[in-house]
Amino acid sequence: MNLIDKIRRKIARAHWLQPLISRTKGRVCFFIPDKSKGWILEAACREIAQRLESPYIFCGDYKGMPLASAYFFCHYHFYKSALQINPWLREKNAIVWFTHPKEEDLGGQETIDVLNTAKVVTMCSKWRRYLVDLGVEEHRISTIVGAADLNFFSPHQRGGGKIGFCTAYYERKNPDRIFEIVRRMPDQEFILMGRNWQDYPRFNELFGLGNLEYRQAKYAQYPDYYAELDVFVSASQLEGGPIPLLESMMSNVVPVASDTGFAPDVIQHGENGFLYPADETDPDVIVDLIRRAKTLTADVRQSVLPYTWDEYACSHEQLFKAA
Repeated sequence: MNLIDKIRRKIARAHWLQPLISRTKGRVCFFIPDKSKGWILEAACREIAQRLESPYIFCGDYKGMPLASAYFFCHYHFYKSALQINPWLREKNAIVWFTHPKEEDLGGQETIDVLNTAKVVTMCSKWRRYLVDLGVEEHRISTIVGAADLNFFSPHQRGGGKIGFCTAYYERKNPDRIFEIVRRMPDQEFILMGRNWQDYPRFNELFGLGNLEYRQAKYAQYPDYYAELDVFVSASQLEGGPIPLLESMMSNVVPVASDTGFAPDVIQHGENGFLYPADETDPDVIVDLIRRAKTLTADVRQSVLPYTWDEYACSHEQLFKAA
């Protein structure tokens, strides 16, 4: 009998531990480091948690992880760090969210080896293929496309509406592409919703074009924002989602999106929206698609009804309960 087996037998005989162990049976621990609280991925975790049948707990301290039956990490870097401090996680039901790569080749073989100790959830087919190509064992990977709140985002009739973007300012969100789209369509009104755009070096030039309104709003106001739109544009070079894409489609807005993240999973080109290559260098290609989107008569909302938070949480709970 090895040391670990001996320790387990002693624990099993410790009657005072049994109530504690019983309370943690079936429990899911959502791990988000304290320094990352308030991040959009935390909000997504809470959407899942509040819909679970299983008991759950949130933890942000690498050195104070509670007893649980399953551990959910909303970023692969968090799992890497947690595993270094808590090597016992290798024997647990650890589920790791993979939204998109943070660095080229995920930082090397070390990351691949770490992911091969867990279950991995991607939000789109593209990143599933990417992980398999890098060496993550395919049987470990589940693809669960993102979600939006069916009741919170109501459909509206399109016609005469504006064109919208919904993104915080990051380079990977391709701000120069947004600039060129707005500049080349002076006959259209645009709304940009998101934080930190004052950090964009061409901020004054962008909003000096005269046909773009900039807003920063609370999430409760997002349905009203989407209700003003006919077309939603996702200009990103790299995405895991984006979740606003599904929110806009739930609101019956026609999407025009780069083919990254789950856009190719939810958009049938020319039927419920339009796709273009994420590395497209000609803004006029995107402008043409936006003009086509303005004339589309499809019921966009109907095409994304399966992508609800209830279904999303249910798919995750199956992983949490699996041995």
